[in-house]
Amino acid sequence: MMTMKTIASLLSLSIILMFSSCRKETYIEEVTQLGKVIEITADFNAANNFSVLYEFPQSVTVYESDAIFVYLLEDVVNGNEDVWTLIPQNFFTSNGLLQYTYNHTFYDVSIFLDANFDLNLLPTNYTQDQVFRIVVVPAEFAVSNPENYTGLMNQLELSESDVFQLSN
Repeated sequence: MMTMKTIASLLSLSIILMFSSCRKETYIEEVTQLGKVIEITADFNAANNFSVLYEFPQSVTVYESDAIFVYLLEDVVNGNEDVWTLIPQNFFTSNGLLQYTYNHTFYDVSIFLDANFDLNLLPTNYTQDQVFRIVVVPAEFAVSNPENYTGLMNQLELSESDVFQLSN
């Protein structure tokens, strides 16, 4: 006949075996990069209807749920500090109101000019060699403040070396 001490030992051993055999496996996918940044230079003119269309290269995967932000290089200060402005952005010119704006799919981005005057009257400093950065942000980071380009880059853990340079 089993004693109470033997029953307690067997019960304890059973419980230990039961809990040691039940393990929860946790897999953490390593994320090497949280977003993508693509720099493009564009010229706007009557021939392209003052718009440019850039298709994302195959090396950049964009999901329907991703947020897309476009920044205009508005100025360079102190010789090497870029000033990036989130578009749409308005400029008051001598001719009237000019707006840089965009729309996108997960295949491409269309950047275009809109104004309350004839765009052919724009000086070349608004139409030629305009530099833009297209930032692809995963949905879980889309609540970030996109107005602050540097803050968004920091949150996405991206540096200048992570920017893809594309040409016209």
